[in-house]
Amino acid sequence: MSTPLGILATWEKQPGERQDYDIDFGEWLRRLDDAPAASNPVAVSAQPGINLVAHSLVGSVVKVWLDGGDANKRYKVTATMTTAGGRIKEAEIMIHVKEV
Repeated sequence: MSTPLGILATWEKQPGERQDYDIDFGEWLRRLDDAPAASNPVAVSAQPGINLVAHSLVGSVVKVWLDGGDANKRYKVTATMTTAGGRIKEAEIMIHVKEV
């Protein structure tokens, strides 16, 4: 499966699964010698139709928990990080919901 331009990764899941997905900002932060902001460093959004259950920041990795979604549809999930230096970076993944 090809990954659309600008999308970090594409993963498959079934409609009844609840899975976690990692979005790693580590390389970007190291290159800039920056760190996540101390207060509210991450926001996550998902296209309507898939459930964003939870998200957390562990070091430089945003862990996103998703469930649901309609079979044979794709959903974009966006994580936005704000850094201590005031930078803002968006990273997107694509979830392809597929009934096996």
